[in-house]
Amino acid sequence: MISRRLSVFLSALVVVLGAHGQEPAFSIRLHNEQIYFADSPIDVELALRNESAETQRFRLADSRVFSFAFDARDANNRRVSNANDFTIRRLSNQVFYRTVTLEPGEELTLTERLTDYVSFERSGTYTVSAVFYPGMYDSPESESLVSNTITLTIRPGFTEETRQDEQFRAAVERQLQRQRLSPDEVVSYMLLARQQDNWERFFLYLNLEQLYRQDDARDRAFRRLSEEQQLAVLRDFREELMGDAADTTLVLVPDRFEIIETRYTPTEGAVVAELDFMFEQFREIKRYTYRLQRRNGFWEIIAYNVVNLANEAR
Repeated sequence: MISRRLSVFLSALVVVLGAHGQEPAFSIRLHNEQIYFADSPIDVELALRNESAETQRFRLADSRVFSFAFDARDANNRRVSNANDFTIRRLSNQVFYRTVTLEPGEELTLTERLTDYVSFERSGTYTVSAVFYPGMYDSPESESLVSNTITLTIRPGFTEETRQDEQFRAAVERQLQRQRLSPDEVVSYMLLARQQDNWERFFLYLNLEQLYRQDDARDRAFRRLSEEQQLAVLRDFREELMGDAADTTLVLVPDRFEIIETRYTPTEGAVVAELDFMFEQFREIKRYTYRLQRRNGFWEIIAYNVVNLANEAR
């Protein structure tokens, strides 16, 4: 047992104990990754590995908040607030610990509940890194190691029906396994899926929200909705596209298509394709221009427009 008054001395002692070797390698990953909602427990695996040729020693607190912390940030780089439990435990004046020894090549793995450290109050995409204190935390200036950064997606979960729908879609996405296709390959993949009447593959590289909001009137109405209402609108939009009465040119099934032009920067792209639709007396030709955006390393179709070309007699 140590008091907070003695922890500065112990931090210095740890530095001396490990002075002849480098610091352990520190990394994190999601433990048993699943579909997460704002109130889901989220477990993270922390690994400390001795990659040096010498013995390494550090102190590990029984109350892990004195050995670890997490830095979670939203898409706007705003830091997520600490959980109340984390703050309360950090106020303790007495800390129990044990000394951990890692021989060369050895690794210590721990699993901590991320939601005991930070408080996720809404859905979104977050980046998360961890901080390890070899001599235990005493002040913001305590010696520390920072881990790699992982990406965490928290999905909206307002009702059980919504949760089941999100879980199903996420499972489908994982099963289909998005590939890092080029913009023209994404368009070809989408059109082939439509020809095969495979809806899940058809939607795989479509950004439904952006496609829905490319209409100005829809965009204005969408921005006034709550997050729950927006999700419902997009779910209805998807069902509408799959319906027999769908009148949008996005879901027309071409008899043949050809990629005419592809141009793109690291983040935005455009693909021009000519789609043929065969009728008994003539061939209808439409020129589609698909706009794409790169998100998380994958190209997504976010908008399109269509120009009718001259029909050809068969």
